Amino acid sequence: MPSYALLGATGATGSSVLRHLLYSSSSSDLTVNVLVRSKSKLLAAFPGLDRPSARAPTPTIRIFEGDSTNPDVLCAVLQDASLVFMCVAQNGSPMGTTLVQNTAAALIEARRRQAQPRGELTVIQLRSASLNPVLAVQVPRFVHRIVCFCLAAGYEDLQRACVLYEAAATEALLQYVLVDPPTLHDARGTQTTGYRLIDTTDMEDKERQKQAICLSYADLGVAMCEIASRANKLRGQAVGVTATGPVRQTWTVLAGFLIQGGLEHLDYRYGRENVGVVAVCILLLLGGLLYSIKA
Repeated sequence: MPSYALLGATGATGSSVLRHLLYSSSSSDLTVNVLVRSKSKLLAAFPGLDRPSARAPTPTIRIFEGDSTNPDVLCAVLQDASLVFMCVAQNGSPMGTTLVQNTAAALIEARRRQAQPRGELTVIQLRSASLNPVLAVQVPRFVHRIVCFCLAAGYEDLQRACVLYEAAATEALLQYVLVDPPTLHDARGTQTTGYRLIDTTDMEDKERQKQAICLSYADLGVAMCEIASRANKLRGQAVGVTATGPVRQTWTVLAGFLIQGGLEHLDYRYGRENVGVVAVCILLLLGGLLYSIKA
């Protein structure tokens, strides 16, 4: 019976993955080890998850409560697992964030501690299309640079985690697949509308590499499960995901994260007082421009 591990199951991506595993008929013979910081929060989102269902065959769920950066906890979570969904993340992009790379380091350390011989383990790591050259080039350069500036800390954290996975793969500790979606929307939505995986290694079929700018979390969860089912063929690759149906867009949420990350990055690079002075000058210039136009 195959066994998966899921890290970050209470977040928007992790809950979408878990939801699909629970209600997909093809997952009924799975064992899923779920790691969360708060078991009560998980059970509030998925009532009865800790009790077997009598209505229909569902995966066997084992819930672990703890920190994803703790190798001791991960040793238990990864026991017998052949694949792990890495959905650990945090809202925004606070400067100095190291959550993803620390989780990757802890996971690799847990693999080192596991008794020999180890079974194969594939990490399905959520990344971003902004970090995939084939997909990022489809976005206007000015927009791409703004997004990368505002989310610089989070992207750096992701990139360092990926470097750790690459090194671990060369040691045969694990394999990995990177998942690169566009902007993600509708965190609370559960309705899927369709998606398609993008093979970013196929340089001949440019049309198939086109990526929509929006994707729902619900469709991302299903896409990650498909990638898991094809992990043997996708190891070491970065796989894009694009929507094929309508997406309920929640740009205000994303704008808030961008503004917060951008301000923190400006503060980090130039100092809060200097940023404040520049902001006031810009507002005064805009005010003067508007006044002159009206006059």
